[in-house]
Amino acid sequence: MLTYPLFLIGLAAVGIPIAIHLLQLRRYRKVYFSNVEMLEELESENRRQRNLRQLLILAARILAIVFLVLAFCQPVIPDKDTQMTSGGTAVSVYIDNSYSMECGGMDGSLIEAARQKAREIAAAYSPGTQFQLLTNNASGIQFRWMSHEEFLDAVNEVEAGAVTTPLSSIARRQNEFLHTSTAGNRHAYIVSDFQRTTADLASYPPDSTVLTTFIPLGGTDVANIYIDSLSFNSPSYFRGATVQVEARVRNDGDKAVEKQPLRLYVGNRERAVTSVDIGARSSATVQMTFSIQDDSLMQGYVETTDYPITFDDRMYFSIPVTPQVPMLVISGKDENSFLKRLFQGDSLVEYRQEPYNRMDYEHLSESRFIVLDELHAIPSGLAQSLVQFVKEGGTLLVTPGKGVEASSYNQLLGALQAPQLGRWSDRQVRSRDMASNHPLYQGVFMHTGTGAKSNGDEIEMPTVTGYYALQRTSGTVSRQIIGLLDGNSYLTETPAGEGRLYLFAAPLRPEHTDFIHQALFVPTLYNMALYSTPQPHPYHLLTGTDPIPIATQPADDTPRKLINADPNARHTEFIPDIRRIASRYCLIPHGEIAEAGNYLLTPTPVEGLAFNYSRQESNLSCYSREELKQAVSDAGLTHCRIVPKAEKSMTQYIRQRSQGTPLWRWCIVLALLFLLAEILLIRLGQKKPTEA
Repeated sequence: MLTYPLFLIGLAAVGIPIAIHLLQLRRYRKVYFSNVEMLEELESENRRQRNLRQLLILAARILAIVFLVLAFCQPVIPDKDTQMTSGGTAVSVYIDNSYSMECGGMDGSLIEAARQKAREIAAAYSPGTQFQLLTNNASGIQFRWMSHEEFLDAVNEVEAGAVTTPLSSIARRQNEFLHTSTAGNRHAYIVSDFQRTTADLASYPPDSTVLTTFIPLGGTDVANIYIDSLSFNSPSYFRGATVQVEARVRNDGDKAVEKQPLRLYVGNRERAVTSVDIGARSSATVQMTFSIQDDSLMQGYVETTDYPITFDDRMYFSIPVTPQVPMLVISGKDENSFLKRLFQGDSLVEYRQEPYNRMDYEHLSESRFIVLDELHAIPSGLAQSLVQFVKEGGTLLVTPGKGVEASSYNQLLGALQAPQLGRWSDRQVRSRDMASNHPLYQGVFMHTGTGAKSNGDEIEMPTVTGYYALQRTSGTVSRQIIGLLDGNSYLTETPAGEGRLYLFAAPLRPEHTDFIHQALFVPTLYNMALYSTPQPHPYHLLTGTDPIPIATQPADDTPRKLINADPNARHTEFIPDIRRIASRYCLIPHGEIAEAGNYLLTPTPVEGLAFNYSRQESNLSCYSREELKQAVSDAGLTHCRIVPKAEKSMTQYIRQRSQGTPLWRWCIVLALLFLLAEILLIRLGQKKPTEA
């Protein structure tokens, strides 16, 4: 294939050596001499050899001219798989701008190398080409066609960020946008370090109409130590409580690390310092504790020290402190004195008791912990309100009395998928076992090889002298907390929606059980109340898209603002998207937050939110070029190409691929060789013959 076929006109120049050859032809004549002794000795020459030499000189001249003309025509061998068609070209370039690209590659910063590759890609195409630049942010402004100059300006503005996106998702966005163009050629480029955690080639979408090129930048496996996650020891926190923070630290290096330092900060104050030993390619867990000193919001972070990767060395958290739990006891008979003595006057519980026939159902949501104490029957209106209360995050405790209307109870219990009341039994039965690892008993018992103990003594289990058989029907999702020796349950827990329901098989009266006189009674009921306030997750990821539950909107509908809690951080303030989903208000993240840290949702009630960078980028293991080729082959991605070498110019690679393999250099070499052959043949003909 000739790039410039008009230069073939130059082949007319082959007539020049042909004309010279014809003019040099001479016929031999016979000359008769009577005596040749005095004649000068004539050079003898074989006529056939001379003619052959002249023909070879002619051929060398002709071929030199032919190959010189072909060099100007620039012949190429086209690539049958990547031939360009008419109708223009649309190009989509993805630059991986995740934090892993800040690591040094073979040529320094990978993000700068990616920008340079994007510039080389743009230089390989004609000015009329349509360009798109895509990054992990995938903002709406990126889904538009740009000119060559606009594309280069956008490339210069690309910076590393916290957003991480799977490669398959990027490919779908590229392919979908490329199909919005009417261009006859659609080209996609992936410029990345191809981390194993994000390069999900097995899910890569095949599209034979888009020619995709992978440009691996040769990322190196850097040893990285980072805080992987945080967990806390309690579902609820209040003033005076001791909080246990469990930090999981990961070492992705090939060498074990000893005494890696960790620090815990709460309210900008250092509250704990420790160290941890971590094996190679493994993780370790370390515990730190601190006490809650007031009722204000708890915001802080756990950090370690590691270089050169630092974005994952700190993990923020935000936990609300419960000042007081609003509790309501709905009584059917007289007020339960045991419940009253346990909760009334407690600084952490706001105790209130009302008879069921004086209840205002609309105010049930003002409480977090409701006790139905020995109601003879549960009105349908109250049952419906309680079902909604539990599903919205409230905690309900049901203690049925002897001789109650079981059908009304079972209507409520069935709606929450809890066990239902069966037949009443007056037998005396002792409890046999207890779920000592249940959150209600967290920190209450000391676990030993023989079981759980309380203050060094064996746990005294309750005895009942009258109880209902709790029947499990299909769909029941309850968990037994305390069981009886006859196989029945004494106390069960049923999760429902955002809340939970606790059900006793017997009333909390001395004539039916001795549970109210035992030490187990206090932590069981008290923790039901303390843990009834639903706690939000201590932190969220910046890459998350799920709605984040928050408290109700201000009564005057004042727009809420999200601002930095750290005065030393770069100021961020915006009005977030808050919507009511089902029965709760939720903040919908749209990627507005770019930096990890603690944030405040204002105005009153002020709430705290913590955001952290995704740890998916922390594992810096990348595909090598050979592994990438194998992964592409295994995924059957026949439309994908891998650039042979990272240091190769993309401009040269693309032009060679689109235009074919150029042969003009070979043409020049051959033309010079034939000119050299001509010179050698002429010099050979000028040699003097040897004397006779």
